Amino acid sequence: MSQKNKKRFPEPGQRDQRLLEEVEEALFRRATGYEDESGKYVPPDVRAAMYWLENRCPERWKKVRKDNPADNSEPELTDEEKFL
Repeated sequence: MSQKNKKRFPEPGQRDQRLLEEVEEALFRRATGYEDESGKYVPPDVRAAMYWLENRCPERWKKVRKDNPADNSEPELTDEEKFL
């Protein structure tokens, strides 16, 4: 590993947490929009926002999938529903 990469990637333990935080921060900035180093505004990215929301609040934002897609049967009707 080059000297440059050794500075970028610290020892395991510290490294994993720091890199995770950097990626989370970058994804959040991308999802919400930010101003880059030159002062140019970078607009929010919808896909980054969707990814962030689906992973941070899956109960509200995850796409609904059937547990068993092969099961196309309809639910049983109650006696009252059959009567109607």
